[in-house]
Amino acid sequence: MTISIQGVKGAFHEEAAINYYGREIDIQPNISFDDVIESIVNNEVKAGIMAVENTISGTIHANLNLIMESGLPICGEVYLRIEQNLVALPGTTIEELTEVRSHYMAIDQCRQFFKSHPHVKLVDADDTALSMKEIAEKGLKNVGAIGSKTGARHYGLSVIAESIETNKKNYTRFLIVEKEHRMRQEEIDKASVSITLPNHKGSLSKVLSVIAFYDVDLSKIESVPVIGEPWHYRFFIDVLFDDYQKYSSMLQAVRPLTDDLKIMGEYKSGKRSFEQIHTQSYETA
Repeated sequence: MTISIQGVKGAFHEEAAINYYGREIDIQPNISFDDVIESIVNNEVKAGIMAVENTISGTIHANLNLIMESGLPICGEVYLRIEQNLVALPGTTIEELTEVRSHYMAIDQCRQFFKSHPHVKLVDADDTALSMKEIAEKGLKNVGAIGSKTGARHYGLSVIAESIETNKKNYTRFLIVEKEHRMRQEEIDKASVSITLPNHKGSLSKVLSVIAFYDVDLSKIESVPVIGEPWHYRFFIDVLFDDYQKYSSMLQAVRPLTDDLKIMGEYKSGKRSFEQIHTQSYETA
């Protein structure tokens, strides 16, 4: 099974894919999330995995928009603890480093650690794993990177310092997208839905009241602007439910209250508690 990810091998997307599908998969790296979607649409891969939310930096609205516009169904989700590590060529010490490269989000998550090492220059890069790859392939001495232990293993780098992120409860939610997805109704307990509402007073409160009436749990709601329609918003909604029929009835009741309603995916919810996620980590999988 081939799974499409954004980034090169060793990226956190690969760890998330392994946690969801197991180790017996092939990874197809891509430069962008648009390329991930295209690879699925063009039947180059079985599925793609896309980060959509982080407990520190929030929701990645662009990825939700990409999935919605593609029409590809969401078929699952996985939560991954993001453990950042300082890596470099074998034998390198932190005192010898002059700069550290990584994605700006990874750098931001580790600034507290580097306050104790002011001699190190922090340099923004396009990707965490790509920074590791460049250090290994070019033999860059005195240059470090921030990223996963998976990436360090891939590129033969040594971990100088483990878990250097400031916030130890740093988790990312990834969505699994497949072109053809079938799941038994009794397995489904979560759905991602996109709606736009008429610009009337109380439009959103009416929808929320209907969701509550059918005993469906609204687990997430996000608004994004509708491009080309100033002050008009699209809402991305995640709902959890124990009874699929109640959920289905809720959708029927909500639809007339919206200008547009799209079911982005119906799937089995991933494990959300920090303790459960931690036991799923790549190191112990």
